[in-house]
Amino acid sequence: MKLNGTHKFKANSTRVFNAILDPAILQKCIPGCESVTLLDSTRLQVNVTVPLPGLKGAYAVIVNLVQRQDPNLIVLGVKRQGRGGSVDAIANINIADDAGGSLVTYDANAELSGAIAVAGTVGKPFVNNTLNSVFENLDKALA
Repeated sequence: MKLNGTHKFKANSTRVFNAILDPAILQKCIPGCESVTLLDSTRLQVNVTVPLPGLKGAYAVIVNLVQRQDPNLIVLGVKRQGRGGSVDAIANINIADDAGGSLVTYDANAELSGAIAVAGTVGKPFVNNTLNSVFENLDKALA
């Protein structure tokens, strides 16, 4: 599954960069998120409930900070196997100052197998809507 897009923020790149890596802010901004825990300097555990048919339920996902260049680049990786199938994903998040704030450009690719792969085609609009909600909530949190 490939995902890409942009979001215009009112906050500058440094504030957006820091917010994307802040567990307390992320927990408030991710729909269905029960908790975000910083495991160490390069890993977060995100506990989220998914309402998607066939995958409905609670999941713990480890998000790895693969690369960071403050305040313009974050590369995140997720590798998960278990109930619902497996995910091997990488996301590049570029953040650039822009007139009146900053612009986030993201490009992600996820290799899916199992039930999540079957739901992937149907779930792509759900994932896109969730990403839009995360960015909108993040923009509000930074206002």
